[in-house]
Amino acid sequence: MPNKKNYEILVNKLYEKYPYPSRQNVTEKKVKQFVKWICNIIGEDISFFNGKTVLELGCGTGELANGLALCGAKVDAIDFSSNSIKKAKENSKKLKTKINFSKKNILTFKSTKKYDIVIALGSLHHTVNAKKGFENGAICLKQNGLIIVGLYNKYSRFRQQIRRGILYIFCGKNIEKRINLGKKLFGSMESREQEADKYGQVWESYHTINEILGWFAEKNIEFIASKPRFKTPLIDEIKWFIHKKGAFFVMVGKAK
Repeated sequence: MPNKKNYEILVNKLYEKYPYPSRQNVTEKKVKQFVKWICNIIGEDISFFNGKTVLELGCGTGELANGLALCGAKVDAIDFSSNSIKKAKENSKKLKTKINFSKKNILTFKSTKKYDIVIALGSLHHTVNAKKGFENGAICLKQNGLIIVGLYNKYSRFRQQIRRGILYIFCGKNIEKRINLGKKLFGSMESREQEADKYGQVWESYHTINEILGWFAEKNIEFIASKPRFKTPLIDEIKWFIHKKGAFFVMVGKAK
């Protein structure tokens, strides 16, 4: 079995050096687009977030958190990378938002505060225990509160799993070697931070629709929406793989 603590240290090292996503030319319009993307999934417009209390688990450099704040949400956001939090605060200052950013680990996070909405998009699968991270978020939900999680799919992310296997064979856990070889073999991306997240990443977990539905059921959370949508989990996940979509899928639930 892998030493998960060592992997957690390596993931932290990666994001300290390459805070993600570190988008360039952050503007109010751009960060609100992330909120609109979520609204499209839950069938609401951006006014839905006005006055809502929101907890973001794994906020990275804070683009979504800032978008939510600009839409009127009261946002608490955590990340275990100090450099990510630093950049998130810089973005907040630039956009003149008021957000409570703090350096905390999703897996050890505890709060007695309850939120209308808990969001973890692309963060849980880079912890060494995604389910534990989900549970820590679910505990923070108010009754009828929403939880929104985005994860890598076990089936439609298969192509990237093969790429990661190739990088591991030749580069092991060496982040810089993985990034450089990944660029040569699979193509460069817009930024070094994006390349680090895709090629340098040494830990990511993969999940299924039925698995997340199980997480929801255990915490008395009702499934209400997803992206992509599905009717029959495994069959639709195979379709996602064939049509090259759903490698990153989002599930939304409501606390009963």
